[in-house]
Amino acid sequence: MILKAFTFNPFGVNGFVLSNEAGDAILIDPSVSNEREEAALANYIATNNLTVRHLLNTHLHLDHVLGNAFVARKYGVQPEAHEEDAFMLDLQEEQSKMFGLPLREPSPGLGNYLAEGDAVEVPGIRLQVIHVAGHSPGGIAFYCENPGEVNGQKNVPPLLFPGDIMFAGSRGRSDLFGGDDDALVSGIKSKLLTLPKETVVFPGHGPMTTIADERRWY
Repeated sequence: MILKAFTFNPFGVNGFVLSNEAGDAILIDPSVSNEREEAALANYIATNNLTVRHLLNTHLHLDHVLGNAFVARKYGVQPEAHEEDAFMLDLQEEQSKMFGLPLREPSPGLGNYLAEGDAVEVPGIRLQVIHVAGHSPGGIAFYCENPGEVNGQKNVPPLLFPGDIMFAGSRGRSDLFGGDDDALVSGIKSKLLTLPKETVVFPGHGPMTTIADERRWY
């Protein structure tokens, strides 16, 4: 697997491109917000001869969906996320005003609903869907249990992409659009902190962490 991380838009959203040797690619929260960021993402995809197979959103707050329209239009894929967050796509203008975040082009509707226990796959890459409500009703994390070789490094531990559910040393806010801090803490404890301690966590904002490090906070 090749894993490429980007940080996009004024809110500093971490987006990820996962690809295999054949060039099949999965995009997670590619939240480009201007032409420069669109070019950076498109140049990476073109330079590496990638074919985008999936556009995944960990949740549907505006800062994480800003690039959906661009990716959908350019690569012919539709966003995939949890059904319980779908209502937020009807609130994009409201979110834009609330966050002071310009909306260049609204995200299209979801092409596929993802739920607890689902898996998103391309050959050699399997992402399990873990539903953790609280930051948003339909927040999901993507868990790669057996990444194998990543960026030339062998025997890489499991990888977790939790969006804004979990950050290094903290967790996501719970005061927006159906958030619930009790549910968030419960879900983190029961579904994420129970993953192998060596799991490497790539949050939706900020630096990487590990499950071992995050267990100290709960």
